[in-house]
Amino acid sequence: MEWLAANYGLLRQAWLLWFVLLFVGIVAWAFWPGNRRRLEAHGRIPLDDRGGGDCGAPPQCAADRG
Repeated sequence: MEWLAANYGLLRQAWLLWFVLLFVGIVAWAFWPGNRRRLEAHGRIPLDDRGGGDCGAPPQCAADRG
């Protein structure tokens, strides 16, 4: 426990650096030109009207609602 208390500042900086690098990596991956078409298609999923029923789910949903 003493080691942890003595190195708290270093560990805190290491975690901050790790999370910043992770965030930058995720943002870079999301905006990478090769991912654009796929991610735009995923973004339109809630707006697609191919679900069938009233609630946007498969046709069984409308039948279950009565």
